[in-house]
Amino acid sequence: MLSRRAPVCYTVGMDGDFLQFYNDTPKFTHRPGLEVMDALCARLGQPQRELRCVHIAGTNGKGSCAAMVCAMLRAAGYRTGLYTSPDLTGPWERIKVDGVDITLEDLAAVTARVKAACAGLEEPSYFEKMTAAAFLYFAQRRCDYVVLETGLGGRLDATNVIQRPAVSVIMPIGLDHTAVLGSTLAAIAGEKAGILKISCPAVCAPQAPEAEAVIRDRCQALGVPLHMVDITNIHPLSRSPAGQRFSYGDMEDISLALLGRHQVENACAAIEAGRALGLAEQHIRAGLADAVWPCRFEVLAGTPPFVLDGAHNAHGMAALTDALRDYFPGEKFTVLMGVMADKPWREMLDMLEPLAARFACIAPEGPRALPAAELAAAVRTVPAETADDLPRAVETCRRYGERVCACGSLYYIGRLRALLKEEQL
Repeated sequence: MLSRRAPVCYTVGMDGDFLQFYNDTPKFTHRPGLEVMDALCARLGQPQRELRCVHIAGTNGKGSCAAMVCAMLRAAGYRTGLYTSPDLTGPWERIKVDGVDITLEDLAAVTARVKAACAGLEEPSYFEKMTAAAFLYFAQRRCDYVVLETGLGGRLDATNVIQRPAVSVIMPIGLDHTAVLGSTLAAIAGEKAGILKISCPAVCAPQAPEAEAVIRDRCQALGVPLHMVDITNIHPLSRSPAGQRFSYGDMEDISLALLGRHQVENACAAIEAGRALGLAEQHIRAGLADAVWPCRFEVLAGTPPFVLDGAHNAHGMAALTDALRDYFPGEKFTVLMGVMADKPWREMLDMLEPLAARFACIAPEGPRALPAAELAAAVRTVPAETADDLPRAVETCRRYGERVCACGSLYYIGRLRALLKEEQL
């Protein structure tokens, strides 16, 4: 099986450096399947069986929906765990309880148990180890609910060892990770629909017809009550960089902190999930108004302002360019872009060029990164230059005065956000 190291963009100076247990683990260590994860959880005492989970799969919007559902549950007074990926600055961000990252001390403690349980097993992957640590922590903290975002796919994803989710959510499906999940929307939908469980309620965001058909068929086969987001019931009311308002069916004038028309559809999936969980409307509303999800069309004030978005595939880039036109009509941007070579970066570039005054290109960290010079050479209609590192890239972008749109990969956007935030202190 392919042995590819997980990208690392952080350092932690602690005795023993327990994070090396994760950093030194290949992304893939064994054939696809849940056997290793099942064995690891069994050795740990099946902590996932103590958890009441909301399970979320999809190509785009998983993290945003997870953040919104988590905020709704917290507004209702539940102690709520949140497990998401990738992280922006370090793996502790992947595991939260009531909005607070796991401490390094607590992560070290659960890691010690996971490491001991791995002895003699076929080596679990990075994501399997981290997921097991999250299950342990959430069980120790006695979370009332845990919102779980899948890492890749669904059917064979490490999070799919849970048995009976309180609700399963499938967000919009696009063509991504095709080498692993399949080359058609129907095939990918089949993998994502693998999180559905017999008789457990499901929510489905708007899908292409071929993906929706697969999900409906799976729900019917499993006796799953399906709650579809009805886009005809979505009515935008207002939008600004401070937030947006919309109505959804008989739920009128909803305030949403997250920006972009795609986030309205994501919010409607979260609403359907909240309803399936039996949450009161007041708690659903409060969660949508309070939810934050960094680096997803996040606007940072400054001179010039930066728009940060982790769009890293064609579906995400289409949502980003729509949002740029909606919120900043007629503007041209300095585009700071870094991408992974295995993404459809030429298609993404074609979407961005009409909105760009120029490009500043950078290579994210990791062996999959596209060289900055290759990306710059592919820009056809506006000037493009390269930068060797993030500080130089920021300096280059500020030279021109236009609003900056930074996008292409979360593997560098998180570091950029930390750099910009540090400057504001």
